[in-house]
Amino acid sequence: MLHDSSCSSSTGHDMAVGPSSPSPMLRLLFLLARLELSEAQERQILVLSSSIDDWSELMRLARETYVLPLVYRHLSRLAPASLSPKHMTQLRDQCLLTVAHNLRVAAEQKRLVHDLLDPLKIPYLFFKGPALAARYYDDPGLRYCADIDLLIPRSRICDLLAKALESSYQPSDPPWLTPDRTALDFAIGRQPVINILTPADIEVEVHCQLDKQAGLYDTEALLATREPLQVGDTTLWVMPIHELFVYLCLHNTRHYWSHLHWLVDLDALQRHPDFDLAAAYACARQRGLTATVDASLELSRLLATPDLDGAAGELSPRGRALYQACLATLQGGLEAELALRRKRPAPEFAFDWQTTLGYRITSRLRRWAQPFRPSYFDYASRPLPPSWQWLYYVTHPCRKLRSLITSKRSHP
Repeated sequence: MLHDSSCSSSTGHDMAVGPSSPSPMLRLLFLLARLELSEAQERQILVLSSSIDDWSELMRLARETYVLPLVYRHLSRLAPASLSPKHMTQLRDQCLLTVAHNLRVAAEQKRLVHDLLDPLKIPYLFFKGPALAARYYDDPGLRYCADIDLLIPRSRICDLLAKALESSYQPSDPPWLTPDRTALDFAIGRQPVINILTPADIEVEVHCQLDKQAGLYDTEALLATREPLQVGDTTLWVMPIHELFVYLCLHNTRHYWSHLHWLVDLDALQRHPDFDLAAAYACARQRGLTATVDASLELSRLLATPDLDGAAGELSPRGRALYQACLATLQGGLEAELALRRKRPAPEFAFDWQTTLGYRITSRLRRWAQPFRPSYFDYASRPLPPSWQWLYYVTHPCRKLRSLITSKRSHP
């Protein structure tokens, strides 16, 4: 198991990234990204609202960071004078579209249970997405859900995918996936996550492992601790709250907190009557993720503070690095996040202090070897039986080299 250090002052590659101070628009969204507001937060929201001269831009940013329904909920109640009735109507209309999408995703999650998971008797759990919203949000429609995240044992992925692809589900990643068992075995061995599309065109990410390579989570052990969640006539199986809280800290830090609805998730879990911070830290210690939880909570508290600049001056080095990375991704978009991802020390971790030197070296060696590893495209291009699939390790580098040469010739 990997252990991040909670006492070392070294921050590794955690150099300053991005601007040192967010815009008033982003400050406003930080405060709106929570289920309930304090009086001090409400006062600061009204102050910041008076400085917004482009509400269409704020709506765009709220939509892209997945907090549009929550922004409408708070602003419709506070009714800032600078927000015109026209813009309030636009905000409401966009909010209704988002809520309708969320309902469609939740319906497809139920379909997945009734059509595939329950009939095949596959042990599973949902994490993030509509299951999280149903359990921890007072109004699940407030939580934007792009897709469905599903964890099942590796031994049952072939069963699930074969049944899905023989029904009305479609392959997404890899796009050429077929229900043939040899093809499925090859794909599962090459990709940690297989994506399929439901009949209503909702993406389902099928995981057999929560982390990439670090061995932080044992799938069978995690499934043994799952808990039932009753949603209407459907029982969904989900992660225990403290396990989910720690996982969210890990996942969201890995993505530099580039979406604001993740702040709302952390707020929602901490407000739930079943949440116990001591139990969450016990789980974090077991996973070697104490420093990750520390930094995540520090960021969450900071962005909830009306006096953001004053509070930012009190951040620890790790909290400051996470805050600066968060600002960079929120203001620079996906391009900024991808630039940061290229610098991260390992697939699961954004910062050196989350892991060990030995693991960072191992991850770098794996990264160097990755271009030589066959992909599912090799199989789809020329299907071979298992006893001959070693040939892909010969043909794959040749294909990559040929593609590189062709690309250079076409772009002199």
